[in-house]
Amino acid sequence: MRHIDLDAPCSHPLIREQWKQFRMPDVCGIVTGDGTVLVMDERYQHAGDGIRCHVRPLCETSIESLCEFGMEFIEVDPCIRQSAIPGTGARALCGEGGMGNEGFVAVVNEHGLVWAIFLTVSNPFYEVNIVGDCVEAMSTHGVLWRFPIARPWEIDLTYTIDWRSGCQSPDPSEQT
Repeated sequence: MRHIDLDAPCSHPLIREQWKQFRMPDVCGIVTGDGTVLVMDERYQHAGDGIRCHVRPLCETSIESLCEFGMEFIEVDPCIRQSAIPGTGARALCGEGGMGNEGFVAVVNEHGLVWAIFLTVSNPFYEVNIVGDCVEAMSTHGVLWRFPIARPWEIDLTYTIDWRSGCQSPDPSEQT
């Protein structure tokens, strides 16, 4: 997948129309406004009281190719709060899919969708911020996900942070 242009128009008509209705391809991966799809491999394992997620790029394809094989679009529910990306006309938003385990993060501009990632191992995302050149999104699993704005497939995860206070969460075994 190439470098992402935050000022690019959402040029693919199917993506543009579906995003207007907050609908995304029902595939774990990243979709861009030009119809490129980067399918992601998602895995998780239970670790103590939480989970550990592993997400990596699997293959690149097009929305047309996925539709040929019967892929459908699903509705997503965005959170009201959005975060502006400084120095651009773009902003980030996040939310959830129809199932309790699904979440999405997206970057949009005045033309529509720039990119969005849909995941099934994340749980819903309820807060999004811009920190440096990354979109940071907190999931209801208590995991902070970092997506570089121009390379969202280079995902970084932090598991034990209380985002609101900026401190590490206390160890549950130490609480009384």
